[in-house]
Amino acid sequence: MLEKAGGLRALESRALAEAAAGRLRPAVQRYALADAAEAHRALETRGTVGKVVLVP
Repeated sequence: MLEKAGGLRALESRALAEAAAGRLRPAVQRYALADAAEAHRALETRGTVGKVVLVP
């Protein structure tokens, strides 16, 4: 169990370093506020990856 936790810490450290270097960026899908129903459908059907943001 401790070995697994150590591996997760190493993965976390590497992911944070990659993000800080700009090589790892979060996936953000943007929908116009008028398309909120479409965004909701995408979430319900698991058709999204990352975050979903409604933009006015």
